[in-house]
Amino acid sequence: LGRVGFRATCELARRWVVEGTNVHLRHLAAGATASVVARSILAPLERVKVELQLNKIAGSALSTARRVVSKEGFQGLWKGNALNLLRTAPYRSINYFTYDNTKAAIVKMSGKNELSNGQRLVCGATAGAVAIICCFPLDVLRTRMLTKGGEHLYKRGVASAFSQIVKEQGFMGLYAGITPALVSVAPSNAVFYTVYDILRSSHGRHHHRLRFLGGNRPKPAQDAAMEKSRKSSRVKRANRSKAEDGVEAVAKGNAEMDPRFNLLYGGLAGIAAESSVYPLEVLRRRFQQSALQAAGKPLSLRLQLGSLRSMREILVGILGKEGVRGLYWGIVPTACQVLPSAAISYYIFEEAKKHLRVDK
Repeated sequence: LGRVGFRATCELARRWVVEGTNVHLRHLAAGATASVVARSILAPLERVKVELQLNKIAGSALSTARRVVSKEGFQGLWKGNALNLLRTAPYRSINYFTYDNTKAAIVKMSGKNELSNGQRLVCGATAGAVAIICCFPLDVLRTRMLTKGGEHLYKRGVASAFSQIVKEQGFMGLYAGITPALVSVAPSNAVFYTVYDILRSSHGRHHHRLRFLGGNRPKPAQDAAMEKSRKSSRVKRANRSKAEDGVEAVAKGNAEMDPRFNLLYGGLAGIAAESSVYPLEVLRRRFQQSALQAAGKPLSLRLQLGSLRSMREILVGILGKEGVRGLYWGIVPTACQVLPSAAISYYIFEEAKKHLRVDK
């Protein structure tokens, strides 16, 4: 009885959200839900990756995880997860939302059903840039808290930590390393969405070809039913805004694929995107770490953080001291994290869009 009551309550809540909000808010909520679930499941791998990137602990990913558990307990693997969710939930939500809207706008302007690879790259890069600009201060705060010497920030809480960073480094301290972040995130997003869209489109064409060759062509009665359904859909779309119609058309195209392929293609796209720009991810973390050393220094020096010149200097320093291997600290736990993370995130995102009627 309790389980039935819980399900009924969830269904009432879902209907309330669907009927009481527009498609854009539901779209954002779907992205946030996907991020929260995926990140919480894979938080231990994220913690190990940060330890290897920033604190450069010797040993394998497994030995690093054991060291964290021995010092901080099993819950230490989830240290910073709440802050990570505070960063990734809006980031992923804005990222997915911006991509789908940009894609819908280009589809409307071009009059075609499918984007070219160049257009996919532009949509992905735009989504990444918008999301990183909106959410970058949260990434800086998280990096400072998880770096050695940042424990006092972790204990003070988010609001106090923000105020201290601004007091010590000025407002631009919240954007230390924004240049390498944009340089890495924009192409990473472009690669992810392009690879995913190519795989999804190829899957759709292949599946349609197999159905046609297999003799599963619609019968006359099915044709009439499909035509009736299309007419009903056109009437419904006439009562919606053009923006909502475009976004939902893109979302529906994604939702028609078997969810198992969402898992597979999302994971493959995530691996392709992360491996292509991983050295820039390491540079971004080191940039944020170097902001600690610039606290209290002249404003001109603080503003230099995040510049391309500073980026080259840090790159030369890493190569000189650590070699090429230094650019790939944490690549193993990252690969282990990205594959399931991208797969789970995109799977939940597509399922959440279905339940929240973003695809109807």
